[in-house]
Amino acid sequence: MEEAKKQENEKLQSALHEMQLQFKETKSLLQKEREAAKREVERVPVIQEVPVVDHPLLEKLTSENEQLKTLVTSLEKKIDETAKRYEEANKISEERLKQALDAESK
Repeated sequence: MEEAKKQENEKLQSALHEMQLQFKETKSLLQKEREAAKREVERVPVIQEVPVVDHPLLEKLTSENEQLKTLVTSLEKKIDETAKRYEEANKISEERLKQALDAESK
C-alpha cells in the first residue's frame, strides 16, 4: 500500500513538473509575442487625418452664398411690393365694382 502511494505521489510530482515546464514555455512564448507585437506597433507609423481644405473653392462658395443671400433678400422685397400692389389693385377693383353696381342700380 505504501509502495502504491509512493508511486502515485511520484506520478503526481512528475505531472506537476511537466505542467510547470509547459507553463514556463507558454509564458516564454507569450512574452515573445508581446515583444513582437510592441515592435510591430512601433514599426507601423501612426497616420493622422489631415483635413483637406480647398481655400479657393471655399472662398468661391462663400462669395456665391453671399450673392444668393442678397438675391433672396431682393426677391423677398419684390414679393412684398407685389403683394401690396395686388392688395391696392384689389381694393380699387372692389371700389369700382361697387361704384358700377351703384350706378347701375340708380
